[in-house]
Amino acid sequence: MKKYVALFLVLCLTVCMGLSQEYTTPTLTETFSNEWTSQTVGDILNYQKNIQLSDQFYATAVRKGGMIVKFDSIIGMDTLRLNGKVVGYFSRENMPRGSFFARRYYVPASILKKGDNQLELKVATRARGMQGGLREGNTLTVSTAETVDQLTMTYNVTDEDFIFLGNNVMTFTANVANTNPWNVKGDLVVKMTTDKHEPVSEATKPILIQAGTSAGETFKMKAPTPGFYHFTLQLVRDGNTLMEKSFNLGYEPEKINSSEDTHDDFKAFWDNNLKELAKVTPKYQMTLVPEASNDDYEMYLVQMQSLDNKTIRGYYAKPKRAGKFPVLVEYMGYGSNAYYPSTKWDGFAHYVPSIRGQALNRLTKEDDYWLTIGLKDKQGYYYQGGFCDVVRAIDFVCSRPEVDTEKVAVRGGSQGGALSFVAAALDKRVKVCAPSIPFLSDYRDYFAIVSWPRSDFDNYAKSHPNFNWEHIYDLLTYFDIKNLAPWITCPLIMSFGVQDPTCPPHINFAAYNQVKSEKVWVACPRSGHNTDANAGALERKFILSHLGLPVE
Repeated sequence: MKKYVALFLVLCLTVCMGLSQEYTTPTLTETFSNEWTSQTVGDILNYQKNIQLSDQFYATAVRKGGMIVKFDSIIGMDTLRLNGKVVGYFSRENMPRGSFFARRYYVPASILKKGDNQLELKVATRARGMQGGLREGNTLTVSTAETVDQLTMTYNVTDEDFIFLGNNVMTFTANVANTNPWNVKGDLVVKMTTDKHEPVSEATKPILIQAGTSAGETFKMKAPTPGFYHFTLQLVRDGNTLMEKSFNLGYEPEKINSSEDTHDDFKAFWDNNLKELAKVTPKYQMTLVPEASNDDYEMYLVQMQSLDNKTIRGYYAKPKRAGKFPVLVEYMGYGSNAYYPSTKWDGFAHYVPSIRGQALNRLTKEDDYWLTIGLKDKQGYYYQGGFCDVVRAIDFVCSRPEVDTEKVAVRGGSQGGALSFVAAALDKRVKVCAPSIPFLSDYRDYFAIVSWPRSDFDNYAKSHPNFNWEHIYDLLTYFDIKNLAPWITCPLIMSFGVQDPTCPPHINFAAYNQVKSEKVWVACPRSGHNTDANAGALERKFILSHLGLPVE
């Protein structure tokens, strides 16, 4: 009897070991034509296509746990279904910037069918001002899934806003979920650098993720000084990186030391610019835009003259109701397309100005590199006029009889966030300021942290042999919002994306930390060059309360 029990146990162990053994046959790939049946329904393009999987591919995909579907060129938010089941999507939050780009989706084996499989792709027709959809000549390929395709790595940070205050130990947990039918063993590796890419520390912990389960490890990393730090989290097996995640954490950002670097004539320079602006008669012209008007607002295209008699434009939403109204001036991002202000009734008049050369004032593609226009001298540099256009926008709204000039608020994101700082610094008629992800700050550090906009200056240098970085940095001190920030006297709320790769949070705080008036910041922990709904709600409450209006 004991003999049979022993044989039975050996058999069970052998079967279990066989089931948990990794299936390592070569990856199989099949390619399909770009012929789709398509139909537009509202703002959605529906694409449909049947793909025939070979018997060998199907059998291997089932054994490996699924397949990968790849498109090499789509633009727009999308959802992909296979045989009626959703297998993946790209939303506004996870969609990369740029034009057409590749998509990759994992399809579990349980969804696959032998032979014909029906693909359905839904794509938004508009995406960041471009036509959404599949590009002509798109290649569709499918390949058998590998071990890494059935691993999911996540991280959780002990401070929910990803900003650590007081204790300099930054703590987070890395988790790996394994849906493979076999165990996966490796190492979790964490590399910590400053936001300027200087190494700080590294940690490694072994991990075993059983089949169909998840496992995790907690890491505690010390921040040597106040600032933002970049973490690279890797799952490494046999010297190969299977997967990688990157994220930023902050430590005591209000203690980031990035002091003013103004010259003695800084105040005189801006006082004189404002005097010159005041000499220019605005000559406001308003043209009704009926198609953008509604029962609550009349929409106008506004034109006026600014510094150097430059013509600038904007869109103004004038309340149709009688009375005096607070006004919200919203400055636009760098290179944004023109858009109308909100016409959903909220009790405010709204103005969205375009500064010179941008949006409604954009003339040619040559105008796209505004940062490098007029670099010879601060007199004539692009943002000398651009910052004066910001003040002219305040002149316009304060000229309107329906506007309560004691209730002027400014807001904006990216360049618009920087211009909100500028408005509050140069014009005391601004009573509350709400910048988000602000641009144009702390240029020396900015250019050391991210590649753009430094790359625009590098390209400019190629055709200007006398280009000199010290001259550039010297000139930009006159147009650095951290140097204007001490002049702000109104309340300010700043929101920022902790993961921002365009206007990194270091430069946001370089300016914020120079503000001497009442202020508060809102961190959006997983946001990049954007903020979240919570930040928007807090911003609105802040504006209403500081204008003495009922808080919703």
